[in-house]
Amino acid sequence: MIRKPRQSGNNPLTTSYLQVIAHYHAKPGNGDQVSRLLAELAEATRTESANLYYEYFRSPADPNHFVILEKYRDADGLTAHRESAHFQHLGFGTIIPLLDRRMVESHWVEAQAA
Repeated sequence: MIRKPRQSGNNPLTTSYLQVIAHYHAKPGNGDQVSRLLAELAEATRTESANLYYEYFRSPADPNHFVILEKYRDADGLTAHRESAHFQHLGFGTIIPLLDRRMVESHWVEAQAA
């Protein structure tokens, strides 16, 4: 499925942001369930005021491997996301127990002069 990125009204070239890249590896047999739950989590996360972008991708070579790309206005936005009711329930409470492993990185992206 091809998804059109949500327009944030901010040009990422002129606005600094926090880029989060997560790799989720579902336990064998849990890929479809993780995919459904990520769809719910994505929908809820996109309503957060500090979220600029949230998409997830499932590997065609390994259906248990997901890459999640997230952008937040700042580190406080990521903290608010992690503390949100939907992430506590769907992320920590439901998705993470279905994973074999996960890796999450965050990188500050500086604005470029216009």
